[in-house]
Amino acid sequence: MKNGLISLIILFLMISNSYAEGLEKVEEKSSIEEIKKYSLSSFDLPLNELLDKKYDSPIDAILSEFSSSISFNYPIKESTPDLGQGINTQGRISNNLSVSASLSFHPISYWFFSTTYYKYINSYLQAPWNPDFSYTFGYSDWHPYTFGLTYANYGGNRLFPDLKKNEVFTDFLGGGFTLDWKFTIPKFFEDLFIVHESGGVGGNISYTIVPKYFELTTLETKNWKNSIKLSLKYTIYDWFYINGTFFYYPFPEQQQPWDPDFTYGFGFFDWHPNTISIQYNNYSGNRYPWNKKIGSGGFENGGFSVSFSL
Repeated sequence: MKNGLISLIILFLMISNSYAEGLEKVEEKSSIEEIKKYSLSSFDLPLNELLDKKYDSPIDAILSEFSSSISFNYPIKESTPDLGQGINTQGRISNNLSVSASLSFHPISYWFFSTTYYKYINSYLQAPWNPDFSYTFGYSDWHPYTFGLTYANYGGNRLFPDLKKNEVFTDFLGGGFTLDWKFTIPKFFEDLFIVHESGGVGGNISYTIVPKYFELTTLETKNWKNSIKLSLKYTIYDWFYINGTFFYYPFPEQQQPWDPDFTYGFGFFDWHPNTISIQYNNYSGNRYPWNKKIGSGGFENGGFSVSFSL
């Protein structure tokens, strides 16, 4: 893990150095004024939006804040549940054909609640940690230089829990609380990667705490797992992109076999209504080259999804 930490530090120093130079040159996309403006706007609660009468009825106003999508998820490699993955993990490893439907609600500003429901084509391949539904909520502003605070639960939530199998509707403490800060790469540095004017490079750094997690070596429930993430997204052209997230665990013993060193994805994603997106994502137990590979962690452990937004 020391090498992983060194790599993250080097990468972070590169970004910090780029920012320092960019701020000195007062780059268009990285001015001090922008950073102050958006950082201070984080967690705004503009109650006046609730009084906005641009809709004919309260029902229309409420419905306008909903969005949804339907997805078909295709894993490259289907597999039977591996108990080595543990219980109540937050991993999203693709191992089963599934159809999912997501619904998001933004009542005001960038505050939101979102839930996704899953139907597994081969029910016998559904692992204890594969959820019937997942959910997230909090504040997430897409603008650069803003802070976000969210909660996400991708654990083994069950719509109709079987008490004989110790299933529960949801284990709230098994979810993760994340504080993040978004940034963009200064233009003079970004130009080294851009191949089209519609492209760009941005990312965020975040800290996640999970109050309760399962430890495989002791087969016990432990408390307060910590992780730091550096996420980068490179938009190549319009909606075509590549992204990656690099993890660091301040307490190495907390990292489980299914907890990745990094995740990655690529594809075509358009958030507009009535559009189709095609993506590949790999959330499996990927390892840096200098770390020992454990079980999952190959390209075949990821999966493709085709989604239609409404």
